[in-house]
Amino acid sequence: MTQPSYAPSPEPHTEPVMPGLGSDGHAVAAGLNDDDEDEESTHPRLVSDIKDYLLTHGHLLKLVRFETASRVPAAGVNVSCHPTRFPRHLFTHAKSLQPSMNELYIRASIDENWLYNVLKQEIESDPVGLVASLWDVWVKCREAGTLQRVACGIVRSDYMLLATDDKGDVSLKQVEMNTFSAAGACHAEGVASMHRWLMRRRLAEMDDADTSIQPQLGDLPSNANTASIVASLSAAHNIYQRQFLNGRPKCIIMIVQPENFNIADERPIEYGLFACYRCEWRDVLARIHLGPDRELLFQPSGSGEGKTFEVSVVYYRAGYDAEEYSEGIGGRGIRLMLELSRAIKCPDVKMHLVGMKSVQCALATPRVLERFLPDSRHVDEVKETFVEMHALDSSPAGLEMRKWATNPENAVNFVLKPNLEGGGHNIFGKDIPTFLSEVPAKEWHRYTLMRLITPPAGTDPGMLLTSEEVYEGPVVSELGVLGFAMWRVPIQGSEPEILKNEAIGWTYKTKPEGVDEMSVVKGYGCFDCPLLT
Repeated sequence: MTQPSYAPSPEPHTEPVMPGLGSDGHAVAAGLNDDDEDEESTHPRLVSDIKDYLLTHGHLLKLVRFETASRVPAAGVNVSCHPTRFPRHLFTHAKSLQPSMNELYIRASIDENWLYNVLKQEIESDPVGLVASLWDVWVKCREAGTLQRVACGIVRSDYMLLATDDKGDVSLKQVEMNTFSAAGACHAEGVASMHRWLMRRRLAEMDDADTSIQPQLGDLPSNANTASIVASLSAAHNIYQRQFLNGRPKCIIMIVQPENFNIADERPIEYGLFACYRCEWRDVLARIHLGPDRELLFQPSGSGEGKTFEVSVVYYRAGYDAEEYSEGIGGRGIRLMLELSRAIKCPDVKMHLVGMKSVQCALATPRVLERFLPDSRHVDEVKETFVEMHALDSSPAGLEMRKWATNPENAVNFVLKPNLEGGGHNIFGKDIPTFLSEVPAKEWHRYTLMRLITPPAGTDPGMLLTSEEVYEGPVVSELGVLGFAMWRVPIQGSEPEILKNEAIGWTYKTKPEGVDEMSVVKGYGCFDCPLLT
């Protein structure tokens, strides 16, 4: 589908565009109805208040290309102006599913033979690609022997609502599982707080008689994402502290991308931890090294220079782009050193690998869930969230689906996803046959075909504050449930010991109807808060 004019192309590391400015230097607020007195009096105040809230609470994207020696401009993240409805029982159900989702992906990650068979064609066909690079790191770690058997992960399972009939019934369907560098938690918390403040003010300004039929604060779920992530990383840090009582000071390392424009979604986590340092991906080998016992040693720059910390936890917020593993950057060497160390990884390399779309597709095939989830009740509940997915590999079923995908009448109901971790770079509907015609057939195995999730028709128009306009009209939302798990990686043939497994928070994003992608930092969607109904 055609993207709206405000959406930049979805390239990795794409910095957000500057906010649209009118001739008077003020942000453009498109879509306002000047003929309606209520609209004219309410919207400018609301938009102005939201912009000020984002500014004063730090929910911004850093415009690094415009940075000076003493200043850096920033733009507010895209947000909804009103909360968007979401069924209360499905919100609760999604959170209750998260421990099962966590366990499913943990067990899939430690089943090496199964995982290799799922990824084999990708590994062998592109030896310098992302999947092959990660698998090569794992093989070298296995050969060297694993010193740290405790691993952890901060993950996010994304869902959309599927319209199941014409009576308005809906069900919960999983879009994807993010197992590596799951982002958006801090922004989601801040926008949820903003909506609670806006609702409190709205209720205060209404007559008592009116408030009885209006949404109440209890209809907006609370959000403590940042504190939950801090507590999760601290739990991993404390385990490491107990493992290695050597008197050396310990710290958590957050591995980040250079020229990072999304620091407002990372820094609050760092600020909540006692000793956490950022290290850019390309600087890892210069600032971190392995000690004689494969302890990971880090020397801060600046005021902390000269002091050496032992790294307790490696928290990845970088290392997911194929370009980061190019020979010029030395990404394999970076990842291998970190993974070889005795630090606890969040997550380890195999948990990273199970986030690939091909793994999501394989988990949806018959009898696979029963292999990884011992409780049949959980199997049924998880299976209900899956949608139809097909690999375009060289298997008989894959070859048949290749024919299906090149038929425009069939393709219109599907989305084609590259076998990567996370979202983006997807091809939708009628564009799939044309896209595949331009890709060599030998590379089609890198893509997974997933049936489009048809959301219910919105009952209320949304109002979204994007980088260039105020959009008003039909919207589509996506709920993300954050999970944390910590487990002891088993010796071959034994069961994992799951030390911690829980849902720790949520994100909620909304986009204009007709826009395909949801990424907020790339300009498509907006952070939002569910109005539980």
